[in-house]
Amino acid sequence: MLTIAVFSQKGGAGKSTLAVHLAVAASRSMKVILVDADQQATVANWAADRKQPSPFIARAEPSSIEQLLAAARDEGFDLAVIDCPPHAAPGTAALLRAADHIVIPSQPTMPDLAATARSVALARATGKPHSFVINRAPTRAPEVAQTIAALSTGGVVSPIVIGDRCAFSRALADGIAVTECASGSSKAAAEITDYWTWLSEHMRKEETWQTQQAAA
Repeated sequence: MLTIAVFSQKGGAGKSTLAVHLAVAASRSMKVILVDADQQATVANWAADRKQPSPFIARAEPSSIEQLLAAARDEGFDLAVIDCPPHAAPGTAALLRAADHIVIPSQPTMPDLAATARSVALARATGKPHSFVINRAPTRAPEVAQTIAALSTGGVVSPIVIGDRCAFSRALADGIAVTECASGSSKAAAEITDYWTWLSEHMRKEETWQTQQAAA
């Protein structure tokens, strides 16, 4: 079972929203558990109004994350997505250590860029690979390209940019995700689908590289 932790040191980066839409997109072809480890409980509140059975939603404290993931593996889950707290709260490191890959979303703003340095430091301390994704990006703003260039010095940056679209929050308010909306061909749905495709392929390459290194 692969495990992704979605983490950002700065609130407002759209971390929980991204975790939800990512997990739902992945659940179209995999058995997915979405773990709400954030005290704000955004994922749990979204799930309370949800009718669809997938992804499976679970609440977890950092102290119990390993047990929860072990149980998920036994139940045949293919992927776990962990929505981490928005700051380096006590136990956050344990959540990141439990992941195979850490996703760090960032808005294309100076405060967000400053916060990513702290996010990267914590990710590197766990020894787990990470990647960035530009989230809540305004359309055709020059700051997007500047942010991608700045982030690329600290790790891999997704070529898929997630726009600042009302569709994301509107879907959550209805207990669904953008890939489940009637307008499945919307730009929001396409962005999430393309991002999941890129991320899953990137993680497969990481896994292959790590296997080769272990065998060397």
